[in-house]
Amino acid sequence: MRVALAAALLGALTACSAPPSTQAERYAHWLAGDARGDVDAYARFLRLQGVEGVVSMPQLLTTARRWHRCDAPEFAVPPRSHWQAIVPTLQLIRELRNNGLLGDARIASAWRNETLNRCEGGSSRSRHVANNALDFDLGPASGELARLCRVWRTIGQARRFGLGYYDGRRIHIDTFGFRTWGPDYHRGTSRCVSVPP
Repeated sequence: MRVALAAALLGALTACSAPPSTQAERYAHWLAGDARGDVDAYARFLRLQGVEGVVSMPQLLTTARRWHRCDAPEFAVPPRSHWQAIVPTLQLIRELRNNGLLGDARIASAWRNETLNRCEGGSSRSRHVANNALDFDLGPASGELARLCRVWRTIGQARRFGLGYYDGRRIHIDTFGFRTWGPDYHRGTSRCVSVPP
């Protein structure tokens, strides 16, 4: 009996001290700290704007791919003064998903402060700092890049759709202006320019 109790206590202590290993576990751990009030307020704002649930809160609050290497938090709520900036981008993401795009894509970077943006290698004019951009890691869906380019050509100007390709799986989307770029941040290397309509 004592051995079983000791084993159960040891197991409980080990579980409590083990660091969260999945993003969902890390998010729950972060949320259990002092972030709940700010997250709830941001969620209420998004609900009032009609864009709550377009992407999950854990993804929308993901700061950067290199958060750990940059000694930064993995999750953060943007300053309230920046909340409105994400609304048109979330509206665009909803439209893209309604057209069968980005279904299994995951957000790798949303809002980030200037220090993290520099460490991440972002431009000094990065739309992430303004909370207007989302970077995605695409899933294995075939033909998604070409389909994104077709939609960008069709609705891009009206929706101020900015689409950047960093490689075959990593993309950037914002609503700061109709433009596109590739791995070297120039228009000429964008797949939307090099791939025929």
